[in-house]
Amino acid sequence: MPNFHTQTLKPLSYPCTYKETTFSYEARSKRGNKLVMASTQGENILIRIHQKEGGELLVKGDKVTRPTQASFLQKILIDFRDASEAKEQFSNIEPKKFLEVKHSPYLKEIEFFANHFMVEREIWVEIGFGSGRHLLHQAKKNPHIQFIGLEIHKPSIEQVLKQCELQGIENILVIDYDARLFMEFLPSNVVGRIFVHFPVPWDKKPHRRVFSAAFIEEALRVLHVNGTLELRTDSQLYFEFTFSQMMQLSKANVQVKKNAELEITSKYEDRWRKMEKDIYDVTLTNESASLPIPKLGTLRFDECVDFSKVLDGFKDDLLRGDGFFVHFEELFEIDDKSGLIRLSFGANERNEKCYILIQEGKLSYLPDRILATKSNLAAHTLIKEWFHGICD
Repeated sequence: MPNFHTQTLKPLSYPCTYKETTFSYEARSKRGNKLVMASTQGENILIRIHQKEGGELLVKGDKVTRPTQASFLQKILIDFRDASEAKEQFSNIEPKKFLEVKHSPYLKEIEFFANHFMVEREIWVEIGFGSGRHLLHQAKKNPHIQFIGLEIHKPSIEQVLKQCELQGIENILVIDYDARLFMEFLPSNVVGRIFVHFPVPWDKKPHRRVFSAAFIEEALRVLHVNGTLELRTDSQLYFEFTFSQMMQLSKANVQVKKNAELEITSKYEDRWRKMEKDIYDVTLTNESASLPIPKLGTLRFDECVDFSKVLDGFKDDLLRGDGFFVHFEELFEIDDKSGLIRLSFGANERNEKCYILIQEGKLSYLPDRILATKSNLAAHTLIKEWFHGICD
């Protein structure tokens, strides 16, 4: 994560603009943490300022408002550092590498798939594409297929976007999003293949694995008849876990292979083969069509609240429902009429992390793209009840 350390920051007069970045406001919590809202080229990013022991300040991007490309965060931190006349004691920002930043037409936000994505041809999905070798190879080999690549590692995303432009590959869309949630935004019966190659095994935290009974059911819904869900892993434990999950289906067509050769391999697979590690493949073929589902919308508030009452009544609070939760974590005050609440909510095994912005009595999520999944809807209802309890 790009960041820098400094002893002092010159106070800014908000709102203000420095070079290409606008700084809208500063928010402070009782814990001493600060947030600064910054924007450049349509990207809205919160800068987090944390005071360490000894008075040193750590300045970095807040994880909740991650930019579509790491270069935007680099640029914003550079502008904030210079505008606040910070004297760096440590920095991992590389200004020369990120002077030119631009949006890639291949990189999409989840709102695009929730509201604007049109299925015009068969779709293949790769979850966790890493270096992109397999994704790029398949896309070039199958130009009639629309590929969607999911990845959360920023350097991997930027590497694939760069290769798409250099090689003129136009049938790939890339998104930084949780694959377990993403499947809910695809129509039924439109996907031909789903690749999950060498996912993190999570042997000590199996709830964090991509594969689960719910994920497999959602994959079968989006796959057309004879479409396949394919796992490739060097972890025998992950292979056995996935196979057992598939065997819990009432009906399943499953194929298993060991040390099968592919046309293209990742750099990690090359390394593991040199170490003579076994590679496992398990493929589930869908044999029936699924019913269509409506498109998911986004969560919105209609309520108005009194921020002074929220300020007086706020506390770190964890609420639980049936299979979901809401955790109100920290309150940041912008002024006497506005502020931010940091919270996490949703399903127990997969959840959203965001802020609720309160301005002129109105509530909105930040980022404003929280999608109305079943668990999110249930949590959203609990959040509204929490506000009513404080403000009524």
